[in-house]
Amino acid sequence: MKMSKRILFPILFLWLSSAVFTAFAQQKTGMVYTSRSVPQEDMSSVSWKGDDRKPIRLSELYLRANLLRWATLTPDLGVEWRVNPSWGISVNGSWTSWSWNDKDKRYAFWEVMPELRYYLGKERRGYLGAMFKTGQFNYKLSATGKQGNLFGGGVTGGYLFRLNGALSLDFSMGVGCLHADYDKYAVTGGVRVRRGSGNKNYWGVSHLGVSLVWNVF
Repeated sequence: MKMSKRILFPILFLWLSSAVFTAFAQQKTGMVYTSRSVPQEDMSSVSWKGDDRKPIRLSELYLRANLLRWATLTPDLGVEWRVNPSWGISVNGSWTSWSWNDKDKRYAFWEVMPELRYYLGKERRGYLGAMFKTGQFNYKLSATGKQGNLFGGGVTGGYLFRLNGALSLDFSMGVGCLHADYDKYAVTGGVRVRRGSGNKNYWGVSHLGVSLVWNVF
């Protein structure tokens, strides 16, 4: 049953992403392109729109860091590939591991979150998307600790606030469902003793971010 749930969420995420992408791709944009002589090395990255004669990048690469995670001493880094001006694919990863009180207390987890985004408006600062999460955790902040796996998915939305030509702040939020399977344990004489197991489903806000975004190229 656990394995079937872990397979079901990625399948639903991929199906939803492909369905949304197909629906938007079939819409007519009404955009007219004109040709212009461009050096061979630039042919893969520049097109020309109408008579504005302004270069438009066909794809861009961004590096990301969620400042909210860093504020809790949790390293977080990610990358986003803007396939075209409207569509982006991003992957963020977080990891931390802390222990104190002679290792009786524990706070550790890792998490990976791929996301598909569709940017809205003429300037494409707002966006909607779909995300998937997976990771592992080990928390012991009281007499009983919990160690296990989590996975889930949901929808996302946000807004990009441009600081300059290369840097932006990305304000994002995601809502959806997370499922966790875990073992309960206690520490006796420095030895971990299993105290049963459990699972939990959570519906609600599953992602918050204020990310610094750097346009690499």
